[in-house]
Amino acid sequence: MFCGGLAVWRASRGTFRADGFESAANGARVRATLGDALRHFIGAILLGASLLLLSCKPGVGSSCDKGEARCIDAASELACQAGQFIETPCRGPRGCSLTPQGTSCDFSADKSGDRCSSDDEGAATCSSKEQMLACHGGLFGIVPCRGKRGCENVDGRAVCDTSLAQLNDACRDETLKACASDGSAVLICKDHAMVPFYPCRGANGCTALGGKLSCDTSLAKLGDACDKKLEGQAFACTPDGASLLVCKGGVFMLDEACKAGQKCLVEGTSTHCAKPDKK
Repeated sequence: MFCGGLAVWRASRGTFRADGFESAANGARVRATLGDALRHFIGAILLGASLLLLSCKPGVGSSCDKGEARCIDAASELACQAGQFIETPCRGPRGCSLTPQGTSCDFSADKSGDRCSSDDEGAATCSSKEQMLACHGGLFGIVPCRGKRGCENVDGRAVCDTSLAQLNDACRDETLKACASDGSAVLICKDHAMVPFYPCRGANGCTALGGKLSCDTSLAKLGDACDKKLEGQAFACTPDGASLLVCKGGVFMLDEACKAGQKCLVEGTSTHCAKPDKK
């Protein structure tokens, strides 16, 4: 930001400096000649510069550079958003402070709906073991971390285990998939909420292990959704065992009606119509 010829800027997020004054060593003889008059003149310049700097104090709506921030008080800061300062809260125990690394705003105790800079999209912290507070679209929101690892702050980053979720859980990544917490289905993030993707009616349901999801679709109903990536490869038996279904166009469709005396069977990795063994 420029004001009255004095440049005020931030070298990195949380830091700024004010420049515009230079000292010279070649004025000693002049100062000795002019005496008090020169001292009064220099004092007037310094006073004017100080007043000018005070008049340049930024506020909400002032211009700024991306990443620039300044403490308003111990519990709030000015954060740059699209070239203008906005006010955001710093409700965490460390509040807002100036550190050697720059302006630090502790938002760990901010609330869902609190304002954040859209320039800081994705900024997040673990507000508890079970949930993450994340900035999205200029507002903070709560993202549940229902997986085994919960939420962990690691090396300055919030790591949220979203391998388990419930319907309508908030989410950020539109490609995110998770097992329903009851293991009945795979859920997917759509329009920032978790919604049903496809059911897992098999005995093993949906499980998450090592960040990978496994959905048992060995049982399905006609018209059940299925993963389009498994087109023509995923087969399922109907719950009554009367038909063999195949995944086509994102849904399970009839592949074969089992003949009289046959049932749809799942044997190892094979799903087919056959006569059941009599034991």
